[in-house]
Amino acid sequence: MTDVTCLVINLEHVRCVWNLQGIPEVNYTFSSWFSNEKESTCTEYLSENGINIGCRRPCTKLQRFDRFYTKLSRGNKEYLKEHDLKGKVKLNPPSNLTVKNGSDFNLWFYWNQTGASCVESEVRVKKNNSNWEVHSLFLFVSHCQNLPSSNARYELQVRSRISNNCGQSEEWSDWSEPVVWGFNNTTGLQTTCRNNKASDKNHTEMDRGGHLITPGLFQGSRWKVFMDSATE
Repeated sequence: MTDVTCLVINLEHVRCVWNLQGIPEVNYTFSSWFSNEKESTCTEYLSENGINIGCRRPCTKLQRFDRFYTKLSRGNKEYLKEHDLKGKVKLNPPSNLTVKNGSDFNLWFYWNQTGASCVESEVRVKKNNSNWEVHSLFLFVSHCQNLPSSNARYELQVRSRISNNCGQSEEWSDWSEPVVWGFNNTTGLQTTCRNNKASDKNHTEMDRGGHLITPGLFQGSRWKVFMDSATE
């Protein structure tokens, strides 16, 4: 009988699969229940080539602390398994990454994270073609990168997981979509990042598509120019 593995996806639903050793040759019936529930048969199967390989079922945020049971059956054969899901939460990747060039000559990266008060993050930054440099963050949804070079290209990605103060998960999210900053301007006096907050609202901004966004001269106006014009 095929083994069943389960993850809580973004604290919204449980996804169980039984194809890690390959696609089964036959269809199984899947049922599951938390310790305070009655057994229920799967209503949303995941399939591949017409064969059921998994099931998705809803859950509440707190149910990951309850014992979870699964049953895979075919004919008179059954495979029962008990799961501890507390450490099996996989969040969606952080979204809406932006990068800003502050008047302190540092780069400031920002992103959106659901439930940020219970989340720890890892940021990885690549300068030009160098290796990734990884930074660990707790509770913050921003990262400051000192800017030692005026003509370097920076690429950043973020991933997250439930932190220890909310019942730490073993599972990291996937890495976010990258955001890129290519900066070519006169380098001024370098200052040190402080308090993980931008020190000035006077900045330029790059969206995920690689376009430079600068505040307009009049309130509410913003000008977008292609990155190529900023690096010539």
